[in-house]
Amino acid sequence: MSPLELADELTSHFPGLRCELHAPDALASLAAPLERFAAFTRMAARVQDVALLRRCFAAAEHLLQTGDAQLAAALTASYCYRLHLDALPDGGQLARQLMPHRLYSAYAEQQYARLHPQ
Repeated sequence: MSPLELADELTSHFPGLRCELHAPDALASLAAPLERFAAFTRMAARVQDVALLRRCFAAAEHLLQTGDAQLAAALTASYCYRLHLDALPDGGQLARQLMPHRLYSAYAEQQYARLHPQ
């Protein structure tokens, strides 16, 4: 999946992110739109918009399930890494309760790696 295809896919779920996800600097790599999407997801968690947070997690899970290995690696390295939900009040609990299984596994793996660098 190209960065443009990824931006299009995310925009199909969140039309309000079109300008941000399609900005020229957001299309330089797969990481850029995923980092912007992580910031959007973190905002939903910060304001405890559970419905929006579920939609964000569902979209990320869909990308994990339907994307190739490169996209899965980018999701783990960029999206999961940039979420920082444990830094928010109830963020870790929201992740455990609302993230679909595959996404939560990738998120937990990334959190462990960040806390226990080798």
